[in-house]
Amino acid sequence: MSPTLSRRRLLQLAALAPVAGLASGAGASAPVALRGLQLVVPVPPGAQPDLIARWLIEPLARRAGLPGIVVNRPGAAGALAADAVLAAVPDSGTLLLGGLDHVAYSHLNSNRRALDPLVDFVPVGAVNRDTWVVVTASDGPSRTLAALAERSRREPLNYATLGEGSTAHLLSARLARAAGIEAQHVPYRDPWMPDLLAGRIQFAVAPTPAVLAQLKGGRLRALATLTDARLPLPGEPPTARELGLAGQEFYGGLFLFAAAALAAHAPRLNGWLVETLGEPELVQRYRDAAIEPTPIGLDATATLVRQRLQQVDAMRLAVFGRTR
Repeated sequence: MSPTLSRRRLLQLAALAPVAGLASGAGASAPVALRGLQLVVPVPPGAQPDLIARWLIEPLARRAGLPGIVVNRPGAAGALAADAVLAAVPDSGTLLLGGLDHVAYSHLNSNRRALDPLVDFVPVGAVNRDTWVVVTASDGPSRTLAALAERSRREPLNYATLGEGSTAHLLSARLARAAGIEAQHVPYRDPWMPDLLAGRIQFAVAPTPAVLAQLKGGRLRALATLTDARLPLPGEPPTARELGLAGQEFYGGLFLFAAAALAAHAPRLNGWLVETLGEPELVQRYRDAAIEPTPIGLDATATLVRQRLQQVDAMRLAVFGRTR
Protein backbone atom coordinates (compact mmCIF):
# COMPACT_ATOMS: atom_id res chain seq x y z
CA MET A 1 0.00 0.00 0.00
CA SER A 2 1.43 3.36 -0.97
CA PRO A 3 2.69 5.48 1.96
CA THR A 4 1.29 8.60 0.32
CA LEU A 5 -2.23 9.38 -0.78
CA SER A 6 -2.39 9.62 -4.56
CA ARG A 7 -4.78 11.90 -6.43
CA ARG A 8 -6.46 8.86 -7.99
CA ARG A 9 -7.01 7.31 -4.56
CA LEU A 10 -8.48 10.57 -3.26
CA LEU A 11 -10.93 10.65 -6.14
CA GLN A 12 -11.86 7.04 -5.53
CA LEU A 13 -12.60 7.71 -1.89
CA ALA A 14 -14.54 10.85 -2.70
CA ALA A 15 -16.73 8.93 -5.11
CA LEU A 16 -17.77 6.35 -2.54
CA ALA A 17 -21.31 6.56 -1.27
CA PRO A 18 -21.66 6.67 2.53
CA VAL A 19 -21.69 3.06 3.61
CA ALA A 20 -21.17 3.12 7.38
CA GLY A 21 -22.47 5.05 10.35
CA LEU A 22 -23.91 4.76 13.79
CA ALA A 23 -27.55 4.71 14.63
CA SER A 24 -28.65 7.85 16.42
CA GLY A 25 -30.82 8.15 19.47
CA ALA A 26 -34.46 9.12 19.19
CA GLY A 27 -34.88 12.70 18.13
CA ALA A 28 -31.14 13.20 17.50
CA SER A 29 -29.54 13.84 14.13
CA ALA A 30 -27.55 10.91 12.79
CA PRO A 31 -23.77 11.29 12.77
CA VAL A 32 -22.17 11.67 9.39
CA ALA A 33 -21.64 8.35 7.65
CA LEU A 34 -18.05 7.32 6.99
CA ARG A 35 -16.79 6.85 3.44
CA GLY A 36 -13.48 5.29 4.37
CA LEU A 37 -10.80 4.91 7.03
CA GLN A 38 -7.48 6.75 6.94
CA LEU A 39 -4.77 6.02 9.49
CA VAL A 40 -2.45 9.01 9.66
CA VAL A 41 0.95 8.21 11.16
CA PRO A 42 3.42 10.93 12.24
CA VAL A 43 6.49 9.01 11.04
CA PRO A 44 8.07 8.14 7.69
CA PRO A 45 7.44 4.81 5.98
CA GLY A 46 9.19 1.90 7.64
CA ALA A 47 9.20 3.31 11.19
CA GLN A 48 7.53 1.13 13.81
CA PRO A 49 4.21 3.06 14.04
CA ASP A 50 3.97 2.95 10.25
CA LEU A 51 4.43 -0.82 10.25
CA ILE A 52 1.78 -1.25 12.92
CA ALA A 53 -0.63 0.95 10.95
CA ARG A 54 -0.12 -1.22 7.88
CA TRP A 55 -0.73 -4.36 9.91
CA LEU A 56 -3.98 -2.88 11.21
CA ILE A 57 -5.52 -1.14 8.22
CA GLU A 58 -6.64 -4.17 6.19
CA PRO A 59 -8.44 -6.10 8.96
CA LEU A 60 -9.76 -2.86 10.45
CA ALA A 61 -11.19 -1.67 7.14
CA ARG A 62 -12.58 -5.14 6.44
CA ARG A 63 -14.53 -5.10 9.69
CA ALA A 64 -15.81 -1.62 8.93
CA GLY A 65 -16.79 -2.56 5.38
CA LEU A 66 -14.87 0.48 4.16
CA PRO A 67 -11.81 1.20 2.02
CA GLY A 68 -8.75 1.91 4.14
CA ILE A 69 -5.40 3.60 3.60
CA VAL A 70 -2.33 4.64 5.60
CA VAL A 71 -1.07 8.22 5.20
CA ASN A 72 2.40 9.28 6.39
CA ARG A 73 2.65 12.84 7.75
CA PRO A 74 6.03 13.08 9.51
CA GLY A 75 7.44 16.33 10.80
CA ALA A 76 7.17 18.92 13.58
CA ALA A 77 7.28 16.22 16.30
CA GLY A 78 3.87 14.96 15.23
CA ALA A 79 2.13 18.32 14.91
CA LEU A 80 1.66 17.95 11.15
CA ALA A 81 -0.13 14.64 11.59
CA ALA A 82 -2.29 15.92 14.45
CA ASP A 83 -3.28 19.01 12.46
CA ALA A 84 -4.13 16.88 9.43
CA VAL A 85 -6.51 14.75 11.48
CA LEU A 86 -8.21 17.78 13.03
CA ALA A 87 -8.59 19.46 9.62
CA ALA A 88 -9.97 16.39 7.83
CA VAL A 89 -13.64 16.29 6.84
CA PRO A 90 -15.46 13.96 9.27
CA ASP A 91 -16.79 11.53 6.69
CA SER A 92 -13.23 10.71 5.56
CA GLY A 93 -12.81 8.65 8.73
CA THR A 94 -9.36 10.13 9.36
CA LEU A 95 -7.69 8.85 12.53
CA LEU A 96 -4.31 9.44 14.12
CA LEU A 97 -2.26 6.40 15.06
CA GLY A 98 0.34 7.78 17.42
CA GLY A 99 1.47 8.39 20.95
CA LEU A 100 0.81 11.20 23.38
CA ASP A 101 3.94 12.92 22.03
CA HIS A 102 2.09 13.54 18.78
CA VAL A 103 -1.05 14.93 20.40
CA ALA A 104 -0.46 16.51 23.79
CA TYR A 105 3.08 17.82 23.32
CA SER A 106 3.76 18.26 19.61
CA HIS A 107 2.72 21.93 19.47
CA LEU A 108 4.68 23.10 22.50
CA ASN A 109 7.78 24.01 20.51
CA SER A 110 5.82 26.31 18.19
CA ASN A 111 4.23 28.54 20.85
CA ARG A 112 0.79 27.21 19.97
CA ARG A 113 -1.88 26.03 22.36
CA ALA A 114 -1.21 22.50 23.54
CA LEU A 115 -3.73 20.05 22.19
CA ASP A 116 -5.79 18.04 24.66
CA PRO A 117 -6.09 14.35 23.76
CA LEU A 118 -9.37 14.16 25.70
CA VAL A 119 -10.94 17.36 24.35
CA ASP A 120 -9.60 18.08 20.87
CA PHE A 121 -9.53 14.34 20.22
CA VAL A 122 -11.36 11.23 21.28
CA PRO A 123 -9.08 8.29 22.15
CA VAL A 124 -10.96 5.45 20.47
CA GLY A 125 -8.58 2.66 21.44
CA ALA A 126 -5.17 1.59 22.67
CA VAL A 127 -3.11 -0.02 19.92
CA ASN A 128 -0.23 -1.52 21.90
CA ARG A 129 1.92 -1.45 25.01
CA ASP A 130 5.67 -1.48 24.64
CA THR A 131 8.81 -1.52 26.72
CA TRP A 132 11.89 0.71 26.54
CA VAL A 133 15.57 -0.13 26.45
CA VAL A 134 18.92 1.70 26.55
CA VAL A 135 21.08 0.75 23.57
CA THR A 136 24.51 1.47 22.14
CA ALA A 137 26.46 0.18 19.16
CA SER A 138 27.72 -3.32 19.86
CA ASP A 139 31.21 -2.50 18.56
CA GLY A 140 31.50 0.54 20.84
CA PRO A 141 33.64 0.63 23.99
CA SER A 142 30.79 0.86 26.54
CA ARG A 143 29.58 -2.57 27.58
CA THR A 144 27.68 -1.42 30.67
CA LEU A 145 25.75 1.66 31.76
CA ALA A 146 28.45 2.40 34.35
CA ALA A 147 31.10 2.28 31.62
CA LEU A 148 29.03 4.69 29.54
CA ALA A 149 28.85 7.11 32.48
CA GLU A 150 32.61 6.85 33.03
CA ARG A 151 33.25 7.46 29.34
CA SER A 152 31.06 10.57 29.42
CA ARG A 153 33.44 12.15 31.92
CA ARG A 154 36.36 11.69 29.54
CA GLU A 155 34.81 12.66 26.21
CA PRO A 156 31.66 14.37 24.92
CA LEU A 157 28.77 11.99 24.27
CA ASN A 158 25.49 12.42 22.39
CA TYR A 159 22.15 10.68 22.59
CA ALA A 160 19.48 10.66 19.91
CA THR A 161 15.71 11.09 19.87
CA LEU A 162 13.13 12.06 17.27
CA GLY A 163 12.31 15.40 18.85
CA GLU A 164 12.79 17.96 21.57
CA GLY A 165 10.46 17.19 24.47
CA SER A 166 9.52 13.76 23.13
CA THR A 167 9.04 10.83 25.49
CA ALA A 168 12.39 9.45 24.36
CA HIS A 169 14.01 12.79 25.22
CA LEU A 170 12.42 12.80 28.68
CA LEU A 171 13.39 9.21 29.42
CA SER A 172 16.95 9.76 28.18
CA ALA A 173 17.45 12.95 30.18
CA ARG A 174 15.97 11.39 33.32
CA LEU A 175 18.15 8.30 33.00
CA ALA A 176 21.30 10.29 32.23
CA ARG A 177 20.77 12.41 35.33
CA ALA A 178 20.21 9.37 37.54
CA ALA A 179 23.16 7.40 36.10
CA GLY A 180 25.60 10.33 36.06
CA ILE A 181 25.92 10.31 32.27
CA GLU A 182 26.99 13.65 30.81
CA ALA A 183 25.62 13.80 27.28
CA GLN A 184 24.18 16.21 24.73
CA HIS A 185 20.70 15.68 23.30
CA VAL A 186 20.58 15.53 19.49
CA PRO A 187 17.02 15.67 18.11
CA TYR A 188 16.59 14.07 14.69
CA ARG A 189 13.99 14.69 12.02
CA ASP A 190 14.98 11.49 10.23
CA PRO A 191 15.81 8.07 11.69
CA TRP A 192 18.85 8.17 13.96
CA MET A 193 19.74 4.48 13.71
CA PRO A 194 22.47 4.88 11.04
CA ASP A 195 24.33 7.40 13.20
CA LEU A 196 24.01 5.21 16.29
CA LEU A 197 25.41 2.20 14.45
CA ALA A 198 28.23 4.34 13.04
CA GLY A 199 29.18 5.65 16.48
CA ARG A 200 28.31 9.28 15.79
CA ILE A 201 25.63 8.94 18.47
CA GLN A 202 26.74 7.03 21.55
CA PHE A 203 23.43 5.81 22.99
CA ALA A 204 19.67 5.99 22.71
CA VAL A 205 16.65 5.15 24.83
CA ALA A 206 14.09 3.61 22.52
CA PRO A 207 11.03 1.36 22.41
CA THR A 208 12.17 -2.25 22.33
CA PRO A 209 10.30 -3.02 19.05
CA ALA A 210 12.17 -0.21 17.28
CA VAL A 211 15.59 -1.75 18.03
CA LEU A 212 14.76 -5.46 18.30
CA ALA A 213 16.07 -6.43 14.85
CA GLN A 214 19.43 -4.72 15.48
CA LEU A 215 19.70 -6.33 18.93
CA LYS A 216 19.01 -9.80 17.51
CA GLY A 217 21.39 -9.13 14.63
CA GLY A 218 24.20 -8.22 17.01
CA ARG A 219 24.58 -4.65 15.78
CA LEU A 220 23.29 -3.07 19.00
CA ARG A 221 23.91 -3.89 22.65
CA ALA A 222 21.26 -3.36 25.32
CA LEU A 223 22.73 -1.77 28.45
CA ALA A 224 19.55 -1.70 30.55
CA THR A 225 15.79 -1.94 30.33
CA LEU A 226 13.25 0.47 31.80
CA THR A 227 11.03 -2.38 32.98
CA ASP A 228 10.01 -4.07 36.22
CA ALA A 229 11.60 -7.37 35.18
CA ARG A 230 14.28 -8.41 32.71
CA LEU A 231 13.29 -8.81 29.07
CA PRO A 232 14.26 -11.84 26.96
CA LEU A 233 16.79 -9.90 24.90
CA PRO A 234 20.28 -10.86 23.69
CA GLY A 235 22.79 -10.47 26.50
CA GLU A 236 20.03 -10.52 29.15
CA PRO A 237 20.42 -6.83 30.02
CA PRO A 238 19.62 -5.83 33.61
CA THR A 239 16.80 -3.54 34.55
CA ALA A 240 17.70 0.01 35.56
CA ARG A 241 16.46 -0.80 39.07
CA GLU A 242 18.94 -3.69 39.31
CA LEU A 243 21.67 -1.15 38.57
CA GLY A 244 20.54 1.00 41.48
CA LEU A 245 18.47 3.42 39.38
CA ALA A 246 15.01 3.36 40.92
CA GLY A 247 12.00 5.00 39.30
CA GLN A 248 13.13 4.63 35.69
CA GLU A 249 10.38 2.21 34.65
CA PHE A 250 8.18 3.26 31.74
CA TYR A 251 5.70 1.52 29.46
CA GLY A 252 4.65 3.34 26.33
CA GLY A 253 2.40 2.57 23.43
CA LEU A 254 0.30 3.95 20.63
CA PHE A 255 -3.33 5.01 20.58
CA LEU A 256 -5.95 5.54 17.90
CA PHE A 257 -7.26 9.11 18.13
CA ALA A 258 -10.25 10.55 16.31
CA ALA A 259 -11.05 14.24 16.07
CA ALA A 260 -13.75 15.31 18.53
CA ALA A 261 -16.12 15.70 15.56
CA LEU A 262 -16.13 11.89 15.25
CA ALA A 263 -17.08 11.27 18.89
CA ALA A 264 -20.37 9.61 17.92
CA HIS A 265 -18.41 6.97 15.99
CA ALA A 266 -16.07 6.15 18.87
CA PRO A 267 -17.93 3.04 20.15
CA ARG A 268 -17.95 1.40 16.75
CA LEU A 269 -14.35 2.38 15.99
CA ASN A 270 -13.29 0.93 19.32
CA GLY A 271 -15.18 -2.29 18.63
CA TRP A 272 -13.51 -2.72 15.25
CA LEU A 273 -10.08 -2.14 16.80
CA VAL A 274 -10.62 -4.54 19.70
CA GLU A 275 -11.75 -7.28 17.29
CA THR A 276 -8.81 -6.60 14.98
CA LEU A 277 -6.29 -6.83 17.82
CA GLY A 278 -7.60 -10.30 18.59
CA GLU A 279 -6.94 -11.71 15.11
CA PRO A 280 -4.43 -14.61 15.38
CA GLU A 281 -2.25 -13.34 12.53
CA LEU A 282 -1.97 -9.90 14.08
CA VAL A 283 -1.32 -11.34 17.54
CA GLN A 284 1.59 -13.33 16.08
CA ARG A 285 2.99 -10.26 14.33
CA TYR A 286 2.85 -8.36 17.60
CA ARG A 287 4.54 -11.20 19.45
CA ASP A 288 7.34 -11.45 16.88
CA ALA A 289 7.98 -7.72 17.26
CA ALA A 290 7.93 -7.78 21.10
CA ILE A 291 4.71 -5.75 21.13
CA GLU A 292 1.80 -6.38 23.46
CA PRO A 293 -1.72 -5.84 22.04
CA THR A 294 -4.12 -3.82 24.20
CA PRO A 295 -7.73 -4.69 23.27
CA ILE A 296 -9.50 -2.46 25.80
CA GLY A 297 -12.73 -0.47 25.73
CA LEU A 298 -13.34 3.26 25.50
CA ASP A 299 -13.44 3.97 29.23
CA ALA A 300 -10.27 1.98 29.88
CA THR A 301 -8.56 3.78 26.98
CA ALA A 302 -9.45 7.21 28.38
CA THR A 303 -8.21 6.14 31.82
CA LEU A 304 -4.92 4.94 30.32
CA VAL A 305 -4.48 8.24 28.46
CA ARG A 306 -5.01 10.18 31.71
CA GLN A 307 -2.51 7.99 33.56
CA ARG A 308 0.07 8.32 30.79
CA LEU A 309 -0.40 12.11 30.71
CA GLN A 310 0.22 12.33 34.46
CA GLN A 311 3.38 10.25 34.14
CA VAL A 312 4.77 12.21 31.20
CA ASP A 313 3.83 15.57 32.77
CA ALA A 314 5.75 14.54 35.90
CA MET A 315 8.80 13.73 33.77
CA ARG A 316 8.50 17.05 31.93
CA LEU A 317 8.34 18.87 35.25
CA ALA A 318 11.45 17.07 36.49
CA VAL A 319 13.44 17.60 33.28
CA PHE A 320 12.20 21.00 32.05
CA GLY A 321 10.64 22.53 35.17
CA ARG A 322 7.23 22.76 33.46
CA THR A 323 4.52 20.51 32.08
CA ARG A 324 2.31 21.76 29.24
